Amino acid sequence: MNDKAGLRLRPMGLAARMILFLTLALVPIGVVAYFQTAKLQQETRLRSQLSLVALTEAAALGERETILRAQGGAQALGATVGQELVVRADPEICSARLASYLAASPGYSFATFVTADGRMPCSSAGSELDIADFPRVQSLLEHPGAAAWLNPNGPLSHRSVIVVAEPFFLGGELAGHVLLSVPSALLPRTQAPGASQKETPFQDIVTINEHGEILSSRGGLDSVDGMLPADLDLASLVGARSQSFAARSKDGETRVYAAAPLVPGMVHALGIWSHDNVEAQGLTVSGVAKALPLLMWAASVIVAFLAVNRLVIRHIKRLSRRMRSFARTRRIPDHHTDLAVPAEVAEMENDFLDMADAILRDEAQQENALREKTILLKEVHHRVKNNLQLISSIMNMQIRQASEAETRLVLHRLQDRIRSLATIHRNLYQTEDLGHVNSGVLLEELVAQMTQMTEVNDRPVQVRTELAHVEAVPDQAVPLSLLTAEALTNAMKYASPAAGQNQADVSVRFEHEGDGRAVLEISNSDATPETVDPTIRIEPKGLGSRLIQAFATQLGGDLIQGREGDRYRVHVTFSLKDFEPDETLPTKVPDVPDF
Repeated sequence: MNDKAGLRLRPMGLAARMILFLTLALVPIGVVAYFQTAKLQQETRLRSQLSLVALTEAAALGERETILRAQGGAQALGATVGQELVVRADPEICSARLASYLAASPGYSFATFVTADGRMPCSSAGSELDIADFPRVQSLLEHPGAAAWLNPNGPLSHRSVIVVAEPFFLGGELAGHVLLSVPSALLPRTQAPGASQKETPFQDIVTINEHGEILSSRGGLDSVDGMLPADLDLASLVGARSQSFAARSKDGETRVYAAAPLVPGMVHALGIWSHDNVEAQGLTVSGVAKALPLLMWAASVIVAFLAVNRLVIRHIKRLSRRMRSFARTRRIPDHHTDLAVPAEVAEMENDFLDMADAILRDEAQQENALREKTILLKEVHHRVKNNLQLISSIMNMQIRQASEAETRLVLHRLQDRIRSLATIHRNLYQTEDLGHVNSGVLLEELVAQMTQMTEVNDRPVQVRTELAHVEAVPDQAVPLSLLTAEALTNAMKYASPAAGQNQADVSVRFEHEGDGRAVLEISNSDATPETVDPTIRIEPKGLGSRLIQAFATQLGGDLIQGREGDRYRVHVTFSLKDFEPDETLPTKVPDVPDF
């Protein structure tokens, strides 16, 4: 099993999944709603355009009647007086007829004839006029036909008038034009007859001629210029179909305009409408209608998220915090009944509490069982230590009764090995962790026990130790201790002062080499000539040497022993093992010779 935690992707949260799935579910509905809204908006716009055009035509009814009445009067004068003027060529009779017509029609301020050859032979003022004084009349000769224009300062009436020109014919040929002047003051200054401000809340009604020139304005010619469209040529509206549109005016505001023909090809009406009008709003609020599907999606997601968060997410987070608290403190949190918690989440919380209680009971049972096993195992080690000490005491009695020196030597060696085993078991039942032993402490006690007798063969021996605190498992601590005891006994037995020294010395070194390896080295000073066989330093029959080799093999280490200069060394390097349960350890009997 790999201990290193790999890169784990964080799963998507419940709220994010809910928003994703709800978005996918609402996409078809949103698409349908968008196209339906667009279609409805288009129909609403068309209806609003037609309605605004109709309202503009109704509002400009007074201007239309005035222009048409003047056009009809000019046609009548051309058919009667114009015929006589051309046939009789009597300007006085023509002027009298025009003056009589104006007297019978108070809606006009001036009337005159303009012949095809560029003369103005008669007028309602009773005299012939010079065409040079009338630039618009000269333009009319170049482009004959029905026309209307505004003269802000009439030469005879000295007031603002609208001049209506109507051609008349004689024998199918153009004979001239009849000009009638209508005072601007006679045009409507209020809204359409019978209409209230609430019904037609327009801001202004403007009339224009075929050249895009303004003829009249309900609000006055001085204030109408800022209300007109900024990027639109008014002449383009004349002759075009009726239409309504929203545009930015010259004063920077967005206004709604409706254009409708009053006299086709001659005079057009332009209505400027307020945003308060319901039909005008149908042309300007298009963005809100298109945003309705998006607003519907946003509202649905927000409502769904709030619902899921209140019903599920916040309770799951609360349960998660309680789980983390239990994992950290191993304390079962208090359970409070909350009717706001959904039944499914409440069941999960109850299952968690039951599981936490079961875990605590199982852990308590395991701790009790482990404590009992630990106590039992320590008791076993304690009893083994006592038994080994009892055996050592019996052997001590036997040594005192032995008469042969060789027998006492053998029993002493055997007693030292038994004491080594007793020292190991004493350390095992005194340690808290039965799976590991501090080898440095163990060897320190063992060396101290074995060096109580500091003289060998009436020769003083100095023992130096360099023992590191290295953790080892019991299966390695036992052969390590026995190997140390055996090698130390031989070193102390055969140590001799080196050249120039008065005292023999023995060195015991145990340290950690790194990479999970340890080294044990026991050396003693040795003045024995090199020609002497070193095996004579080992007790009879080489038992010590065989034991050292057996214990090194059981450690799984590399053994090097021999003389180096004036010292004899036993050097063992081995790898430290990890603790393994007894059932996983292979059954192996160490190759240790019988005593």
